[in-house]
Amino acid sequence: MRRRRNRMKCQFVRPIFEKNGFCIYVYHTEDSGVPQGARDGSFKGPGYQFTAKGNNLPSNKLADVDLQGNWEKNSHGLQYIVDYYEELKPQSIEGIESYLSSGMIKGIGPKTAKLIVEKYGTRTFEILDDYPESLLEIKGITRKKLDKILSAYQDSHAVRDLAAYLTPFKVTPKKIRKIYEHFGNAALDVVKNQPFALCEISGFGFLTVDEIARANHCRPNEPLRIGGCIDYCMELEMQNGNLYADKQKFQKQVHEQLNRGYTEEVVTEVEVYKVMYQMVHDKALYYEDGALYSAKLYHFETQAAKDLATLLVQTYMPPAGLEDLITQAQKDLKLLLSDKQVEAVKKAFTNLVSIITGGPGTGKTTVQRVLLYISEKLGEEKILLTAPTGRASRRMAESTGKSEALTLHSALGLNNDEECEAADEMLSEDFIIADEFTMADMRLSYELFKHIEKGVRVVIVGDVDQLPSVGPGNVFRELVLCGVIPVTTLDMVFRQGKDSRIAANAHKMQENDTNLDYGDDFIFCPADTAAEAADKVAEYYKTFVDAYGVDNVQVLTPFRKKGEASVNALNDRLWEMVNPKSSIARELKAGNALYREGDRIIHNKNKNDISNGDIGYITDIYQDEDGVDLMRLSFSDGRIVEYSAEDADLIEHAYATTVHKSQGSEYKVVILPWLPMFYMMLRRNILYTAITRAKEKIVIVGSKKALYQAIHNTACDKRNTRLGERIVREYNALLTKKASA
Repeated sequence: MRRRRNRMKCQFVRPIFEKNGFCIYVYHTEDSGVPQGARDGSFKGPGYQFTAKGNNLPSNKLADVDLQGNWEKNSHGLQYIVDYYEELKPQSIEGIESYLSSGMIKGIGPKTAKLIVEKYGTRTFEILDDYPESLLEIKGITRKKLDKILSAYQDSHAVRDLAAYLTPFKVTPKKIRKIYEHFGNAALDVVKNQPFALCEISGFGFLTVDEIARANHCRPNEPLRIGGCIDYCMELEMQNGNLYADKQKFQKQVHEQLNRGYTEEVVTEVEVYKVMYQMVHDKALYYEDGALYSAKLYHFETQAAKDLATLLVQTYMPPAGLEDLITQAQKDLKLLLSDKQVEAVKKAFTNLVSIITGGPGTGKTTVQRVLLYISEKLGEEKILLTAPTGRASRRMAESTGKSEALTLHSALGLNNDEECEAADEMLSEDFIIADEFTMADMRLSYELFKHIEKGVRVVIVGDVDQLPSVGPGNVFRELVLCGVIPVTTLDMVFRQGKDSRIAANAHKMQENDTNLDYGDDFIFCPADTAAEAADKVAEYYKTFVDAYGVDNVQVLTPFRKKGEASVNALNDRLWEMVNPKSSIARELKAGNALYREGDRIIHNKNKNDISNGDIGYITDIYQDEDGVDLMRLSFSDGRIVEYSAEDADLIEHAYATTVHKSQGSEYKVVILPWLPMFYMMLRRNILYTAITRAKEKIVIVGSKKALYQAIHNTACDKRNTRLGERIVREYNALLTKKASA
């Protein structure tokens, strides 16, 4: 039951629960209007303590807060449901000094705060607001430092007002900061009067913007709203891996989304068509034979096809004495190539572009070693080894015995995932091997083919049976199947010894054979429920971490959020097992996550020298001279970065990860919950990708029925792409032009 709306001046006391922005906090107030049933009976001090619920509630103990909302009775008693809040400036000298020295205003630390308050007392905020130049009288405050202080102070005002307005819409603090950085002091006005302008900001969803727009009574058939919904639905297509959408289905999807939540049609299909037509006219969208593309994905697909076709039609003179070189390589490297491996080597040296595909244990790495040996014998000094992720590139260097391999992002001068352009320099190496190419999405492939200089020999390596890239496109499969690129499929399993069951069973899965061979390197442990599976996963994890160390054991699971066997639930559990709270390990709260020194983390984006998928550790949590909380992260090869709490979306705990996230990685031991509840993910390519991440042991916890269902389910990620047919079309056109020249 709800009571009348009211407001109270309060102070934050402590958190009870926090997750995904939703908070349950205890507040203190002197307001006697707190109902008797809501008062904490165990609190004996002056005033009253009560429980409040809401999204992104304020937790600054140094500032009063004005809460607005309603009292609601539920199974936990009478609680305050917060609809709106506003942080208030402290009035006492002690409160002002604490506020200034809290690190909220960059440039003011504890010493400077004390000097300011000693001079201006309770007039401090008046000075900051109206007479800021007076602060130059304070020892240590220079003109440069004053500018920094004022910028931070003004920002804090504007951001606080913006946060107060957007809190009911569940907008995260990081996104609020992004809005302010994008629109500046006009941000609040934009949010209230032109909310769909927020769609300009990367990561700002249409659904949230639409809720804000409805609250501000914007017209539902406003063209900006329709355009925002079209962009949103196109983003959904991209998230599903598609490069384009079927135009008729897409238009219907947009129409349904725009009318969702209304009792009658507020946007017609004709209105949707008009905006869509205008976006095609403005080249924000591209229409072609029933397919609707976003402008950037259309460019990536069409240009990649042209660039690759240009590479394929080049005239090339193979090196002399190739047979002898292959024989010498086997002798010097002390190995014996199969017929298929010899075929792969020959194709790599008789074509400027070729592909090698095969499952685990089929000898892809062996072929790469031979390719590098022959390349060096031919006097090719400029060789580039590259892969989509940092872990894959470092594993490539280790397995081939070379000192260095680069990520594709690094080789192309791409410093992050979306915003930056690739470097202008072309890849002019004599020889390029691009490994684990199954993970390369359309954008990354476009950049690679665009930057390969004529005359450079390229070998693309991957496993066509693995999951496609996380990003849109199904590039490797399209390259393999298009029919104009020389392809060698390695299909003989060579691995013997401890890990032979893993490779052999992976091969059986591809043959639709459920008669798997179990043993101490391929373990199946039955579990009926997610809770039971989580218990057994934790038991195995502890056993193998004790035996092999935390770096060599990885839990993989298909689901990120759903159930006790998901990434999020298992990470919480394994984190407390491996790195429990202690009196000596410092902690940092970042958004809705808590990190502590010693945590194993995974990087989620490409940023500077750290790649998406890199795993490292939090080695230190500390405060800088301005009182800002920072954490120092250490990755392999001596790479160290320092992040603030605002950067925490770049990382997450890495005791458990999704199967998709594990691509390009290998671990001594992999533990995989596999349950009927994962029904949407019970596919052969997901199971195959998971088990082939294990080098020595795989433990599958769950249901054999679910295991067999996945082996029989050959439905791959069906992705809308025309890359293969474009490559063929461009290739044939260039051959025709060449023949007639």
